[in-house]
Amino acid sequence: MIKHRYAHEIDPNGGSAAAVLARMVEPGQRVLELGTGPGTVTRILHDKGCKVTGVEMDPDTLATCAPFCDRTLQANLEDPLWWQPLEGEKFEVIICADVLEHLRDPKPLLEKLPVFLMEGGCMLMSLPNASHLTIVASLLGGRFPYQKNGLLDNTHLKFYGRQDLDSLLRECGFLWQHWHTVQVDPAQAELKQYWNDLEESDQEFLKARCSDGMVYQHVVRAFPTSASGHLNKLQKDLMELEESHRAEVSRMNEQFETILNTLLAEKDALAHAHEDNLKALTAQVRDEKEAFKAELNSLLEIEKNTHLTLDWTADQLNNHKQSVQELLAEIQALKTSTSWRITAPFRAFLRNFSG
Repeated sequence: MIKHRYAHEIDPNGGSAAAVLARMVEPGQRVLELGTGPGTVTRILHDKGCKVTGVEMDPDTLATCAPFCDRTLQANLEDPLWWQPLEGEKFEVIICADVLEHLRDPKPLLEKLPVFLMEGGCMLMSLPNASHLTIVASLLGGRFPYQKNGLLDNTHLKFYGRQDLDSLLRECGFLWQHWHTVQVDPAQAELKQYWNDLEESDQEFLKARCSDGMVYQHVVRAFPTSASGHLNKLQKDLMELEESHRAEVSRMNEQFETILNTLLAEKDALAHAHEDNLKALTAQVRDEKEAFKAELNSLLEIEKNTHLTLDWTADQLNNHKQSVQELLAEIQALKTSTSWRITAPFRAFLRNFSG
């Protein structure tokens, strides 16, 4: 196997553009792959049982893909007659994986493709996004630095943003039906140095203003703009809408089940907590009731003793009053007695003598 600048292993279940494209092809379909390169997508399609016709300009690269193709065709896609060996053949899917950006003018190629599509067939393509934030950042720095690979691969002749690609498809007789984006953080892309050189405030501004700034590659499924192509697009739209609806219903059901289970668990927890709190409250009330009864009995006993003390005090007071009255009577009797009158001069002498 030869070494190729684009040769790399990918995870068929991963998020790369090649993996996404391959997953958009149904098992066993008849596929025309234009620009196979080293066969990154071809191998996955072969594993899915697809019957692939691979078209590639470089004979050595094409030989690398041959074991994974039903048929191979060495051709330059910019040759106006590249398609002649395929005349009359029909395919369910045509794939242009990172191909159009390498052509001086992709329009003649795209305009020819509908004749090779079966009824209901579609075209799948992937292209790098020319408005990725790292390219914007390099332009702000006065640079357009071609690289060996990536967004500014030095073999790229055309550059496309979302609207450019949409216009190209419409001009060439296609109407896109599904648009997927592969996103890469600018701090992780091959041109990250230009992004990292920007002030943080400028980075935040660009993130807010560039709607496709994070998009590294566009992956698109398109149908011919014929009546049948429109019908196929609508049918595909409906299928995706139904699938999306089912997924949303499933997600909502799962969310509902989660919420319900959570509420039931909370209900049980609250019931147990309520039962525990009720038991604790009952015990607390019982204890407080016993304490209150003991305190009440103590107060009643104190009240009883107080009444007894008051009754005794009242008796003592009456006794003292009677004693005082008797004493006053005796004093009065003394003052009116004969002896008191006889001794009056003597008491006066004593007072004078004391003074």
